[in-house]
Formats: sequence, C-alpha cells, structure tokens
Amino acid sequence: MEKFSTVYIREKKTTQQVKITSDLKPFIEDGITKKWQSLIDTAARLAKVPSGLIMKLNKDTIEVFLKSNTKGNPYKAGEKARLIYGLYCETVIGTQQKLLVPDARKDEVWKENNPDVDIDMIAYLGYPINWPDGEVFGTVCLLDNKENQFDKDRDDLLKHIKQHIEDDLKLIMMNQELSKMNQELEKSNKTKSKFLSLISHDIRGSIGTLDELLKIVVAELDNYDKEYLKKILHSLSQNASTSFETLNNMLLWAKNDLIRIKPDYQSADLIEIIDKVLLFFKQSIALKGIKVTKSYYAKKALIETDIDMIGVVLRNIISNAIKYNNNNGTLKISISVKQNKHDIMIQDTGKGMHESTVNKLFQYNKYPAEDSREADSSGIGLMLTKEFADKIGAELIVKSKPNKGTSFTIRI
Repeated sequence: MEKFSTVYIREKKTTQQVKITSDLKPFIEDGITKKWQSLIDTAARLAKVPSGLIMKLNKDTIEVFLKSNTKGNPYKAGEKARLIYGLYCETVIGTQQKLLVPDARKDEVWKENNPDVDIDMIAYLGYPINWPDGEVFGTVCLLDNKENQFDKDRDDLLKHIKQHIEDDLKLIMMNQELSKMNQELEKSNKTKSKFLSLISHDIRGSIGTLDELLKIVVAELDNYDKEYLKKILHSLSQNASTSFETLNNMLLWAKNDLIRIKPDYQSADLIEIIDKVLLFFKQSIALKGIKVTKSYYAKKALIETDIDMIGVVLRNIISNAIKYNNNNGTLKISISVKQNKHDIMIQDTGKGMHESTVNKLFQYNKYPAEDSREADSSGIGLMLTKEFADKIGAELIVKSKPNKGTSFTIRI
C-alpha cells in the first residue's frame, strides 16, 4: 500500500506531497546500517563539522535514522520532529535538490521558527535520498554550529555518500526481488514435482490397461462377434482419448509453468474462436447426436486477450460439455455483455455434478469418486483452464445439479 507525507518548502512557501517508504520495502539490515554509519562518521570528520545525519521521512515526522559519532553533535538517533516547521530536510525532499544554507541567522527564509537554529545548527548542506522506484527515503546532510560555505570538496563528498546510499537501496530491493523469485521458483518446482508424480501413475496405469486389453482382443479376435468387438473397441478408444487428453494437458501445463509465459494481448473475436473449437469437436458432437445452439449479441464479439489462452479455456470447457452430455443432448453457447464484460456461457444437458464436485472442480483429482464426472477425470484439463483464465483476468462461474446439466460462464 502506498504511503504519503506532506512537507513544507520554506523558500517557495508551499507544501508538497511525496510518496514515502511503503510497508512493502525490505528491512535495512545491520550490515548496511553499519556501512552507512561509517560513511556519515567519515563525512562529518573530513568536513570538520559537529553533525552528520541520515534522515528518514515518515508520514507525519522526520527522524534521525543515523547520526555521526562526532563531538558536539546535538542530535540523537531515533529522534523525531513533527513536520510543522519547514525544516531544512523538508525543503530538500520537496524540491528534490541540494540545499545549502551557509548561515541561517543571516537568511530571512531560515532564521525564524527554526528548531535547528535553536540548537545552534545554523549551517546546512543536504541531498535527497530516494528508493530506486522514486519513493522518498529521506536525506543525508551535514550541519555546523558556525557559518560554513561547504566548499566543493565537502559538497562532492556528501554527493558521493548520497550515491552510495541510493546504490545500497537499489541492491536491497534487487535482493528482495531475487529472494521472492527464488521462493516462487522453489514452490513451483515442488508443486510441479508432486503433480507430475501423481499423474504419471495414472497415465502409466491407463496405458498399461489399454495395452493389456489390446493383447486380449488380438488373442481372442476370432471368438468375438461384430457387435461385442465394436463395444470393446469403443471402450478402448475412450481410454486412449482420455489418456491422450490428460497427457496433452499435462504437457501444456508443465510448459506454461516452466517458462512462466505471460499473456500476449491482441484483438480477438470470441465467436471465431468458438467456431474453430466446435469445428475441432465436430465428429464427437455428431457421434453423440448433440444439438448445438448459439446465441450471440452481435456478429462479432471483439475483446483484447491472449488468443491461445482463451482458446485453451474454451476448448477444455466445450470438450467437457460434449464428454459429459447425454446422447442426443443439447449444447448451448451464448455470448452477452454485462457491465463492460463479456459473459460466455456454455451449457450442457448432461450428467451434472454434486456441489462437492463443483467446489473442487479446478483441483487435480487422483482418486476415483462416487460422482461419475469426478471419477472419469483427473481434473488436469480444468486445472489448466483455471490457470490460463487467471492469467488473462477471466472469471469462471460454474453451476450444476446432478442429472440436470452444467453451465460454465467465462466472464472476461
């Protein structure tokens, strides 16, 4: 969540809202703070001033993140000041520029209502410090209790310290991103290994069964009549088709997860994609005598999406609508527009599902269940469907009742 602070710029007599360190930013570890402490100590000693500070901006305050361990430094680490005075550092942050004040007592802008002057910190040189994404961390500055023009050498020194600190902030964020990526990769690899080990048993078992049945058919071929042989071959065909579909979806899922593909958004006609899917399943639809009805709000339904991903989503859902439909059943496909989104509804008049099956429809199913739809499928196709739908920002809505069919709505 983004966080903001408002600082007062004295010279311009205006306020400026700035984005500050968010809660998502990484913690600055001891090794980094020790390095920064050494830098600010060195800067204060070389500049021969009592105070060197690294300041951190909060929502309503600015605090001393680190102070130099030099004689006469009046500031304390962790000390906070409310943003009501228009402090030196507020101007640096608000303008995002260097500020040099040689002697605040002689400066009309800085001599009045200035808490730093009250503790004799009358000379100031400061630079802004930002995170690499532009969020404000704070400032790095030198302060003196006497007039000080801060010559070029001292100015260059402080400028280099600013750069060192910002480089460290960049490295801290890069390390956070790498750590996050490593965690995601480790989680992904564990999921993939577990998933592949689970379904490999299913595929091997299915292919093994197919092999044994084919051997039996070959051995007993002369003893089968035509109708019985037709039933056996139909069963074998279904077994082979299921194995092929599972293997194909598994490879698609593994490839997608492995290379972490991102959606390639382009203009797509949903009607054209649906027609291609229906053409692909033309033979299956004809064999079951399924009647297909289509209802579209227009001749074209154009959206911006990844054509391949929405194609996989539609192919898997329509495939199931055919597979679990009754012979001579109906397959209804409609597209409507609601609240600037397209609703693609795919309805069948088939077996339907119990609520318990609907609730875990997009999970991998290793074990058979009483629900015929769940028992007949490993669920990898719908798991892949859900993953691609999430990638393209599509919502999947499922409604089903046993023996009353199922409806899938893709809202995109």
